Amino acid sequence: MLIRLRCTLFLGALLFGIWPAMLFADAPVQSPRSSSAPSFLLIASPELGSPWFRESVVLITQSGHQGPIGIVINRPRNITLNEIFPTYPAAKDLKLFAGGPVNINQISYLFRSEEITAGTLKVSRHVYLANGMSLLGELLSGSRAHTGLRVVNGFAGWAPGQLENEIARGDWYVLPTNDEVIFDLPVDKIWPELLRRATTISHNT
Repeated sequence: MLIRLRCTLFLGALLFGIWPAMLFADAPVQSPRSSSAPSFLLIASPELGSPWFRESVVLITQSGHQGPIGIVINRPRNITLNEIFPTYPAAKDLKLFAGGPVNINQISYLFRSEEITAGTLKVSRHVYLANGMSLLGELLSGSRAHTGLRVVNGFAGWAPGQLENEIARGDWYVLPTNDEVIFDLPVDKIWPELLRRATTISHNT
């Protein structure tokens, strides 16, 4: 509770330069609802001009009757994690990522591991989504093995039917989730590489 509160306060100060007038409740709005869920990648078309989503790649982690929810995976902020979690030496080598425009005071994270982890959402073969601060501490300290970690603030969401309309309009390409793309490609190569793959598939069909 204290770690989550400290993180929320610090994020408010970093992102707005002031203490937020209202803090989110301890329980995040977006939390894993099941142990696994279908996921896919959205690749922004070059014509998509939205400031939040221009040249973005979004991992859609949940699709339900309330509309899809996802995390932008290629928008690093100019904030290193040791500014938020100073007790973990490994945090100085990791950037905070902008996950989307919704609930920007909320921290969540993707990590890659061969171990099944309770209380997380499995979004691909070895990639999990979580928001628990104790688990994040284990990942940052090295006490829980992983081969990739991406910490984000905020997420992206669409109303029912909205994303389908945007895809039909040509705003987005859709590709299967790929663990290597999320963690192994340089961040600035993710969008151009996936756009190349998506347009190659589109031209060949």
